[in-house]
Order: sequence, then structure tokens, then C-alpha cells
Amino acid sequence: MKFAAAAVLGLAVLAAPAFAEPGPAEGAALYEAKCKMCHEPGMMNAPKMDKLATFDNDKIIQALTTPVPMMAGAVTGLSEEDKRNVAVFLTKKSMPAAGGLPEVKAE
Repeated sequence: MKFAAAAVLGLAVLAAPAFAEPGPAEGAALYEAKCKMCHEPGMMNAPKMDKLATFDNDKIIQALTTPVPMMAGAVTGLSEEDKRNVAVFLTKKSMPAAGGLPEVKAE
């Protein structure tokens, strides 16, 4: 019985990340993997993070949805939820639930 309880607890711990709330942590990981290489050095006039932080969430989501040609390859495959997470990470402004997507709270 103790073994079964330990096994269930172990599986719950392993599955926990799959049930994690969306948000800035996921956005930070995506920014690090897909955006930082151009935005941190300001390559080809890409706005740096301090400038991106002044934008509205909707402006960032729009840029990720209809990117300039230089960004197109980097943002391919981002879901709508991913875009919202990146926006909240950058702006530190929460987004309400909308269009079937969950609320994204700024940290």
C-alpha cells in the first residue's frame, strides 16, 4: 500500500509541470530561446527588452502574429497562448482570459 501511494505521488510530481498555470515563466523561456539573440543586442533595429517593456501586450502579440520578415522564422510555431505568455513576460502587465485562452498573470 505504501508503495502504491509513493508511486501515485511520484507520478503527480512528474505530471505537475503539465498542469502549470500559463504565464511569464513560460514567456521568459520562449523569449530566451527565440527572441533574445536579436533583441538583446538590438540587431537590425530590433527593440531591446527595456523598450519592449513599454509596449502594450496587444502590440507585442500583433508583432508575433504578423512578424516582419526577419522575425518570421523565429516565431513560427508559437501558439496564441505562447504569444500571450511572451507579452506578459515582457510588459509585466496581466492579461484577462479571452477567446478561450486563460488569464495570464504578471509576476
